Amino acid sequence: MSKFHARLLELESEIIAKEQAARGLKEVPLECGLLLESIEKDIGLRLGDEAPSDWRGWLTFRRTKEQVDRRLDINLIICRGRTFKESGLFGKHRAGLDVSYGLDSVTEYRRGFDVSPPQDLDHLLINFGSGESVKVFLWYGENIAPYRLIFEAEIQDEPHENMSEAVVEACIWIATKPKDMTLPEFLEKQKDNLQ
Repeated sequence: MSKFHARLLELESEIIAKEQAARGLKEVPLECGLLLESIEKDIGLRLGDEAPSDWRGWLTFRRTKEQVDRRLDINLIICRGRTFKESGLFGKHRAGLDVSYGLDSVTEYRRGFDVSPPQDLDHLLINFGSGESVKVFLWYGENIAPYRLIFEAEIQDEPHENMSEAVVEACIWIATKPKDMTLPEFLEKQKDNLQ
């Protein structure tokens, strides 16, 4: 298969996945909730959790929107975070987004406001969609570029282990790629280095 045809298949798969994810779910199967919980447990800290004063690492947070037709759009965001001290003498240290206004993200999230991943912070998005069956998707978000599909699987196939491996691999990409390079450029360079 030529590189051109491989890229077209990849693009078509991404388009189908975006359509399925846009449909959301009428009901959230138990397996979807368990998958998100296992990923959150693997990562360890969630946005707003208490954290050691010098902590830097990965955190998760959920975004849930109810769409007009009563379908649910459930997203789990994974991104870099660091500790911020709440104001006051006895303020706790909390895990916030790894940006200068990270404490604001903690405050907004704890108050129940929707927190979007900032453009300058590469992140991963896990969401679900419906077609013939319920699927889970792992997307990579970078700057204002559209999301790129990294992984997809049917929930009925119990993708917990494969999803965990995909998340780890994607976190490694984010941590090791040069800041002046997009993920596709980085991956293309990695391919060239292996040849």
